[in-house]
This record gives sequence, C-alpha cells and structure tokens, in this order.
Amino acid sequence: MDQDNRQTSLLLYNFLQCSSNDVFQTELKELGSELTRKVSQGGRLEDDYELQTDGNRCFFEMPRAEELDSESQEEIIRNIAIKLAQIGDEMENSIQPNVVNDVIHWLKSGNLPTEEKRRQLAATVDKVMQMQTISQDLGQEKAKLLLTMLLAKKVMTHAPSLFRSIFYITVDYINQNLLTYTRNLTRHDMD
Repeated sequence: MDQDNRQTSLLLYNFLQCSSNDVFQTELKELGSELTRKVSQGGRLEDDYELQTDGNRCFFEMPRAEELDSESQEEIIRNIAIKLAQIGDEMENSIQPNVVNDVIHWLKSGNLPTEEKRRQLAATVDKVMQMQTISQDLGQEKAKLLLTMLLAKKVMTHAPSLFRSIFYITVDYINQNLLTYTRNLTRHDMD
C-alpha cells in the first residue's frame, strides 16, 4: 500500500472511529483488521470492496516500514482525525437526508463501474459544498474534506452493507482531489 493510501485510509478510519456513532462499529473493527493485513502484505487499496475479514482490531496500525517516524506520523494522523471528528460532529446535520439517499441508491446500483462511482461522489461532494456556508476559519479545503468524510459516515450509518464500498471510494476521492491538502495537514502538524 503506498504512503498516500496508507495516510488517507488511516485518517478516514480514525475519523470514523472518533465520530459519535455506534451503528457501524463492527464493520469498522473488521475494516481495521483488513487494512492492517493489506498493509503488512504490501497490498493496495483498489476496487477491492468485497474482501473477507477475520478479526476485530480497534485501531488501524501502520506497519513499521521504511518511513521515518511512522509511529509518530500515525499518532499525528490520529490526532488530526480526532480534531476533524469534533468539528464534523457539529457539522453533521448540514448534509441533507436526500443527498445521502441518492448516494446509497447509486452505490447499490451494481452495474455502475468504479470510475462512475468516483465521478458520482465528486458531483455529490460539490453539490453539498454549494449548499453550505463555509466559515472563514474552516476554509474551503478543510470543509470539503470534512463534508466528504461526513457524507461517507452518513452513508455507512444508513446502509452498513455499503461500508467498504464507500470507504474505498472516499479514500480514492480524497487522494485524487485533496491529496496536497491532507499532506500539508500532516506536515503542518508534524512541525
């Protein structure tokens, strides 16, 4: 698993874990085990939405690989996720139920290719961003990251069977659209 996927997965995983919601905790624990296994085997986060799991670890752990300070980097990402979850809990009601239902509908449509699902998520995030009044303190990129993760959380809450699918699509979306911002978040917190 490459560095960017590892960091984004860890950020989203910990955000979900710190968010105030108990509905999908079983799925989250299973995903933590799955991600740990994929990382340790050098796997990649791809269109692998139907993986089997075999455990229930509470925190996604990055391997002790060649990255310098991977343990401190993991802790930094976890702390960022905690801060984002706190802000997200205050913003959670800003995502309309009809938007969540639309995402659930197109995710359940089994005939959509992965690229179309990514495009749909991007369009949905843009729609949610247009519906918001973003505080100057929050900033556009942070708001987009938060709203993306909140949208994923709401989909997971309303349709736990889509947990892995929306998790991986969200990680991919963040890596494609907010990678520089998430890298800067990590670097800024490291200084």
